[in-house]
Amino acid sequence: MRKVAVMTDTVASVPLEMQNEYGIGVIPFHVIMDGKDYLETEINTAQLYTRLKQKENLPTTSCPSPEEYLHLYQELSQNAEAILYICLTAAFTGAYNAAIQAKEMAKKKLPETTIEVIDSKSVESSQLLITLAAAKAAAQGKNLDEAIQFANDMIPRVNQLSIRDTLFYFDKGGRICEAKSWAEAEAANSFKAILEIDSSTGGITKPVARAKTKAQIMEKMVEITKERVGGKKLHFAIAHVNVPEQAEQLKQKILSRLQCDEFYMAEVSPVAAVQNGEGLIEFGFYCTD
Repeated sequence: MRKVAVMTDTVASVPLEMQNEYGIGVIPFHVIMDGKDYLETEINTAQLYTRLKQKENLPTTSCPSPEEYLHLYQELSQNAEAILYICLTAAFTGAYNAAIQAKEMAKKKLPETTIEVIDSKSVESSQLLITLAAAKAAAQGKNLDEAIQFANDMIPRVNQLSIRDTLFYFDKGGRICEAKSWAEAEAANSFKAILEIDSSTGGITKPVARAKTKAQIMEKMVEITKERVGGKKLHFAIAHVNVPEQAEQLKQKILSRLQCDEFYMAEVSPVAAVQNGEGLIEFGFYCTD
């Protein structure tokens, strides 16, 4: 019996080997395509990418229900005294509220299990780094309060920058926030943008920089990272939507120009693909002395 089980959602893009190594529970979101509801773990990604290219009658997404959260709480409680759920930014989804509702339901069904829910104020690659910090602590035998502290200490430290082939999908999904004017100008001006979503933005989208080409905007991303990190050691994660070569290019740029302690690579979940389209590259990072 572990002191605490750490869980997150599929948006965090936790690779399967990490789920197994650190015992991370992952709850899937839903993709609705052609009137049919799929769990992210069930959908055919090749078919999904084909549909996204059409830019018409696009798939939609939904978060897990309180009952789905309760079911995973029940599973995890069989091997842990407490559960810590690290959710994607509450500004983007009803998942946080659904998890809180399930926590209340669990007070009757799981009276001996303490459950806590944390808003990571981030998504994908930065959410992955926050989840790993808590999961590593839990794997070392830390208790719930200590795992929560690891997560809460990480949240303000993590930066999350992202680039896309187009802002069309992100705007269509209603999560463009303060970058709305850039999405409206993109078609006429044909540029690539860097957006930020982390605790410094309050968990919403803010525009950071833009350039004419994706190669130029990747260079800007490296420059911004170098400026923020200074001479400290970098820890980072890259997640992408069906552009492994470009993700690898960014990784090599980072490794060649900064001091790096650790890095992770992952392909994002189908829900993130729906919300961002193919070509997304998410870059989450923090630094240490």
